Amino acid sequence: MSKTAKTIVEDVLSPARTRELWTANYLPALPFTPQGFEIGALLPAMLYMARWGHRRGKGAFRETFGLLKDGNPQPPSTQDVAAGLLSKHPQGFVGFEDKTGLAQLADLLLSYCLENKGHEEGHESPVQRIFATHYLSSHVDLPESVAHLRGVPELLTALLSWTGHGEYIEPGNSGLGRFVVGDGFQSNPLLKLFARHMSVRGTRVSDLGSDNFDEAAADDLGIDELLAARIAQACGHAPEKARGRGETDRIPNRWPIADAAAKHLRGDLMSFIEVYGQQMPRQAFLPMLEAGIALGLTNILLSTTTCLFEWERCGRVPREKDGSQAPWSLFVDASLGQDKALRGVSESVMSECAARYERVPVILMQIRLLDERARFDRKLKSELPSPFPDARPRLDLLGALLHERHERADSILKDLDENCQRLAEALTAAEEASGTVETLQVTSSGVVQRLAQALVDLIGDKQQGSNFRKALDDSLMTDRPNGLAIKRRVQRTEDGRKRSVDLRAIVLTNPMLDFLVHRHLRKDGKGQPEQVLSLKKFLEILRLRYGLYVDREPPGISVPQDLLRANKLWLERRLRDLGLLVGVNDAESMKQLRPRFEVSTVMEGEADAAA
Repeated sequence: MSKTAKTIVEDVLSPARTRELWTANYLPALPFTPQGFEIGALLPAMLYMARWGHRRGKGAFRETFGLLKDGNPQPPSTQDVAAGLLSKHPQGFVGFEDKTGLAQLADLLLSYCLENKGHEEGHESPVQRIFATHYLSSHVDLPESVAHLRGVPELLTALLSWTGHGEYIEPGNSGLGRFVVGDGFQSNPLLKLFARHMSVRGTRVSDLGSDNFDEAAADDLGIDELLAARIAQACGHAPEKARGRGETDRIPNRWPIADAAAKHLRGDLMSFIEVYGQQMPRQAFLPMLEAGIALGLTNILLSTTTCLFEWERCGRVPREKDGSQAPWSLFVDASLGQDKALRGVSESVMSECAARYERVPVILMQIRLLDERARFDRKLKSELPSPFPDARPRLDLLGALLHERHERADSILKDLDENCQRLAEALTAAEEASGTVETLQVTSSGVVQRLAQALVDLIGDKQQGSNFRKALDDSLMTDRPNGLAIKRRVQRTEDGRKRSVDLRAIVLTNPMLDFLVHRHLRKDGKGQPEQVLSLKKFLEILRLRYGLYVDREPPGISVPQDLLRANKLWLERRLRDLGLLVGVNDAESMKQLRPRFEVSTVMEGEADAAA
């Protein structure tokens, strides 16, 4: 029986080392797992962590609403949830008791509260997501395992909390910000926004049944909030702490090495939540907030990629304070795909981005190899900086090993070179992966690069490149109404054979434009007044803060000037149509942006007093 690639690697490196290396993660550099996730499912998990101070585990949603099959509850459909609500809370749904009423209730759930698997329509598909219309949506364990969100809600919680020390966020620790976790409903602005009419019952704040919803006073809730409350009431109590093999209930305190992008995302979320959260209708606020999260995560992911490229080149992570953390440059098709020429430019820029992005798994494998060897090196292990919350000093040391600037580099690189030779011999003997054997034996590249490339190739694209592409696609919210990219499939002929290729263009959907304009009409900081924002300044913010080019060509890309002028006109027209741009003439200085949702003067005064 022939051995698998993983078994051969285990024979050479040992099973323990293989388990550590046979992955796509390196959380100190990129603090979430590069796989597919759903941005729309992040907020309930964030609300849960903000309330309880730990990660979410098993809840009662499936057991409450799922039909039994062979004694086991199945994933509920929208119809199952509607039927469960009618049976468990009949007094809360008067008039829905017949077959027509059941269908209408299922429609309401699907419209305002729940989403089917694969975004399918109808009442029969399994439910995969609950919208964060109210804090009580966090009582529903969707997705069933919080690990399916790939650590993204933990990252966002860590950025908002901004605790400057420790591997984990401690409940009640105020850190450097106002978004304190595990401290009830009064202090955390995110909880205060979503937890209307909530209080803690009794003296045990940590009791999973202590959340109290004051329904008698909740006469101002929308149907979306009320449906989330009804589902939570049927479940009975909040989900338990996360537990299980390899799981921890504690919230990791990890910062991306792309600290400029991380600070931008933190500032964006804080300002938008605190200034507009209580002023916008919830159904307008949520898509815009998700758009902001998508923009920030994309910026973090691509900025981390540029940091990794620089680390591989010179062995050091660039710093924001040095001015060396520019965002990845992308060209925006402001026409939303209507202008073929603009779409083509954006697609070509994104194709180059995607091609360079394919290198990331190999760089992370190099870091894992060096990190694993350094931790077990007799002389080096005691001087390794902590990887959390800021991993840049640790990566700088690993980079010194890579570029042979550290005194222990020779010993570690010799060990990895021996691993290359042994792995090449084992693969040759097994008559496996001849291309990987060649990679291991090419002495023109460094030993770390050779071994990293070989391991990535042996793991396979499905577990490496494919997962990274899913992470980027889901960060962009590709083809979503409030996303940052659109995709189309085309047929290409290569070597006489046709194959399908996905082309992506960067766009600014209407909710994304709404978010960007409203957010940047405000300076950073609680209680800061509205500021004047010209169209020229807005385009500069897009370029310098997020790497989004509209009226200028990205570095290294040639775009005709008439096309750039047309792109700017498309953006102006859309901003005017949304009511976000005013100008009495064509003078650039007279083109000013304005909000669609005003902040009341009462709130302004309260915010100023609290600041």
